[in-house]
Amino acid sequence: MGTGSIARAVRDIKDDLFATVSPDLILDICIAEGHRWRNRVLGPVETLHLFIVQVLHGNTSCAHVRVLGRFGFSRATYCAARGRIPLGVYRALLRSTGQELTEHRHRQSLWRGHRLIGIDGSSFSMPWTEELWNRYHWRVCDMGIEFPVARIVAIFDLVTGALLDMIPATMRDHEVVTTQPMLDELCRDDVVVADRLYCSANFIGQLAIRGIHAVIRVPVKSRQVNFKPHRPHAKHHHWRGIQSRWIRRNGRQDQVVEWRKPLRRPQHISGAEWSRIPEWIEVRELRYRVVRRGFRSREVTLVTTLLDADAYPKGAIATLYGDRWQVETNIRHLKTTMKMDVMRSKSVEGVQRELAIFGVVYNLVRRVMLESAIAEGVHADRVSFIDALRWVMLGCPGEILVPLAINPRRQRTPAPRMKRRRRKAYMKMRYARAPQRETPGEPRLIL
Repeated sequence: MGTGSIARAVRDIKDDLFATVSPDLILDICIAEGHRWRNRVLGPVETLHLFIVQVLHGNTSCAHVRVLGRFGFSRATYCAARGRIPLGVYRALLRSTGQELTEHRHRQSLWRGHRLIGIDGSSFSMPWTEELWNRYHWRVCDMGIEFPVARIVAIFDLVTGALLDMIPATMRDHEVVTTQPMLDELCRDDVVVADRLYCSANFIGQLAIRGIHAVIRVPVKSRQVNFKPHRPHAKHHHWRGIQSRWIRRNGRQDQVVEWRKPLRRPQHISGAEWSRIPEWIEVRELRYRVVRRGFRSREVTLVTTLLDADAYPKGAIATLYGDRWQVETNIRHLKTTMKMDVMRSKSVEGVQRELAIFGVVYNLVRRVMLESAIAEGVHADRVSFIDALRWVMLGCPGEILVPLAINPRRQRTPAPRMKRRRRKAYMKMRYARAPQRETPGEPRLIL
């Protein structure tokens, strides 16, 4: 089967791939990454489009890809074609689709003139191979019993839901350390919204020297926050008491203070960047109560570098942090709806390539959701993700976008967390399976 027939077969599966992930975009990325290739049946364009179709169909097997388009190549040929494309091409394609999606939003969709960025982490598992186990095993146990588990850190555009970047790491790596390569991809005046894991003077200082704002929840048990005006503070790092220095009061439980830079430089921060972080970092601390039913937290303390109380009222920042939960929903769409919780590749680079294609497909679905939301006049988060995924997977070539399902605004209800479906009555695996297949002295049935 020639290259033209493969392109026609992929176009018949879904013509919208050529509209968003165009061949010119793929070729430009390959040239920019220094990838050289020759004219063959499975070139970079055909291979990446087939990879996208494979993930669209629930990350199906390579044998199923051959059946989808009635291709004449073997599974080994297709896997070798995926491996010939450098990993940098996959990652550049993910960042390009995410950036292209953010450019589709209107100016009015910015939050008070800022782009909102959500950062969070999760995990996924993969098949057991010696290479993956040596890289991603996360606790000491018998080899061959548990599957390797890896961590991912993703950054999203909170307005459009676009996935800007996603990096895998081991479970032993901290999320803040894994986030370091993605900080340079953010733009000036962005607002990073993150949970308590990112609350540190080092991380806020790294964002500040780049001109990036932060809205992060404060872990009250590990950092003392006192809203008493003109309160004293510890003069030295080793003194007990409140380490922050009080500056001024904006309102009830809303104040501007200065956080002290730690004495020791972390290993993940370079010496040049560490010297740029100021000795005292001016931040704003605020606290509010949650009286809405269904929310577990009753009192939330935030720290932000948005110091102007008139331009950024306390209620607006509280509502902004409440929207951070959308990141959790986006990760659930990736892992549960798109079945990214278990990878299929059996090599380290193969898993990273597969992870990048999942991000590309996610951005394809998000673009359909954004176009449908603009047509329906609603927010993009209210468009059904699974409905958009089905349309991208099963829509006919050239078909006009049909009205997608619009989810109602749901309210959380107070209910205990429990499972209704019963577990299977199987024992947990404690030993490798191979020695258990034939145990010496075990009675056998002779028929």
